[in-house]
Amino acid sequence: MSPSLSLQTLRNWGQRAGFSLSDETLRHLSCYLELLMQWNRVMNLVGTRTAEETFATLVVDSLYLADFLSGEWTEKTRLNDSPECWDLGSGAGLPGLPLRMIWQKGTYWMVEAREKRALFLSTVLARNPLPGTHVFRGRAEAFMAGPPERSADLVISRAFMPWPSVLQLVHSALNPQGVVILLLREDVRHDPLWNQTSENWALLATSVYEVGTVHRYLCALQTS
Repeated sequence: MSPSLSLQTLRNWGQRAGFSLSDETLRHLSCYLELLMQWNRVMNLVGTRTAEETFATLVVDSLYLADFLSGEWTEKTRLNDSPECWDLGSGAGLPGLPLRMIWQKGTYWMVEAREKRALFLSTVLARNPLPGTHVFRGRAEAFMAGPPERSADLVISRAFMPWPSVLQLVHSALNPQGVVILLLREDVRHDPLWNQTSENWALLATSVYEVGTVHRYLCALQTS
């Protein structure tokens, strides 16, 4: 499929958000956004209606996440090696697909229970293969149970379930030094539930950024 969005247009959108993206990343993004907008007309995958709005309000999460995963805090974890990564409740592939167009360490599983969304993810990967990136169609619990028996170095969750439930779900499936990254609308420390959560989890790093007038947070946690 030849991309309908010009690379220069996407490059301008990226620069407007503060990111300089390679031509290879831009080509992947162009095809992804074209497919997403096509499927969105009949499946309502995302709430945005144009490629530009989708980039500005959703894809940017992936760009900030890629930067976050390259931060100094990762030197204390296994993320510098070849991590086993789980993206739970992947939906339309945000943040996972744009993230993997930039950050391609290890193996990355997008886990999605809804059949049509999982089909969309598989279609994107069939047309735009990304290294070590796979789709599992089914519930997170079924994925984690295997076979084969699985354990994670990195778990990413955006709007999958309330963050305390995510931590409870994956706690026993994390490898030693494993990390959970939550994409949230507020810092976990601002939630009253953090006081009891902090008994078992340590906050490794946070990052805050703005999308329009809204603050968004990336929070990396590790079992303590």
